[in-house]
Amino acid sequence: MVSEFKSSIDTKDNDFNDLLKLAVQADYENALYYFFRIPRTKFPKEGNELSAYETLYVDGIKFSDPNILKLENGVAWMENYFFYYTIKNKITKDRIKRISSCIAHISDDRIKEVYIRESIKKGYYKAYEYNAFITPLRQYLTSETSKEFIVEYEKNHHKDEGQAGYNFTYNDPKGNPVSFSEFKGKYVYIDLWATWCGPCKKEIPFLKELEEKYKDEAIEFVSISLDKPKNLQKWKDFVADKNLKGVQLVADNAFDSGIAKNYSVKSIPRFLLFDKEGKIISTNALRPSNPALDTQFQSLLKK
Repeated sequence: MVSEFKSSIDTKDNDFNDLLKLAVQADYENALYYFFRIPRTKFPKEGNELSAYETLYVDGIKFSDPNILKLENGVAWMENYFFYYTIKNKITKDRIKRISSCIAHISDDRIKEVYIRESIKKGYYKAYEYNAFITPLRQYLTSETSKEFIVEYEKNHHKDEGQAGYNFTYNDPKGNPVSFSEFKGKYVYIDLWATWCGPCKKEIPFLKELEEKYKDEAIEFVSISLDKPKNLQKWKDFVADKNLKGVQLVADNAFDSGIAKNYSVKSIPRFLLFDKEGKIISTNALRPSNPALDTQFQSLLKK
């Protein structure tokens, strides 16, 4: 019946014909595979399922038409099919193996990216599980939509005391990339600031004093500018003219950069403090002008 109906679709618009045929197939398979996953007290024994399941099952590429993303139930179609696929192939416990096995049956990168995003949304991962899960998948999440999604999703993994800090990578004044992970083994004190920010600049003399006092200790002072990209040269000149010390970096997109979004930074100056493992001590740390910060540093270094 489904094949016959699809064959009868013959308007003057070939693109419409193709999309409608795809929609019909999606509706049919969605209903079929959703039925398979409905909770019940008893399932058919292996090898005794409806023949339609075997007819629609493929060992190779299952999803290749990017028009699937135009369908309201396109993602659901993939999810329901892959539920059947993982049960049939007994790939249910290892999440990384499960999703890597599924996306191997998707040939179009756009489809693959959307499927991965939706899988992450519904995964309910703890931080340590998520870190292992996301590593092999980052190569597919390259669009701006995916980058923004990842930042938003990871917020809860990078905001509370004891959780791992957001692993940024930003450039220094010479254009060399520097990553947060490079500071492991030291306490890290981060200053989020900008050249236009008066209160930020008032903290600089106090920050310089602390940098000098602890220059031989296991504390890394990192200043990250949230200046807009168009003001890159202004930032470079300011760093040089004021002879700023410590590690000087510039975020890639001001308040829309990953570090600002991750820590919900709406105003500056803002200071962050991390332990030697890169875990959060405070995402709203004391300012350099507060004498209590010096006391806190001394206490940390005694541990």
